[in-house]
Amino acid sequence: MADAPKFEDGLADLEKLVAELETGELGLDEALKRFEKGVKIAGQLQGALEASNRKVEKLAAGGSLESFDDEDGEAEPEAKPKKVAKKKTDQDTTLF
Repeated sequence: MADAPKFEDGLADLEKLVAELETGELGLDEALKRFEKGVKIAGQLQGALEASNRKVEKLAAGGSLESFDDEDGEAEPEAKPKKVAKKKTDQDTTLF
């Protein structure tokens, strides 16, 4: 089984996407594709953070991480990313 991408790699990818979007040089279609990819990466990163937080809480409570491992000794799969609901803002208003 291939290793999952590292958290830091995902964060670097997300930062690159944000920088590309902030330039304002992308066309609408390309910007939407990059935004969609960024939302997906952000969800994956959020899932990884939540899984790590659960492990830290268990360790802080005096437990062990054995319950986080399956029979093969591999960590349990990360939680599926949550869908991010977009809040309506004044900028969402149609201008024409």
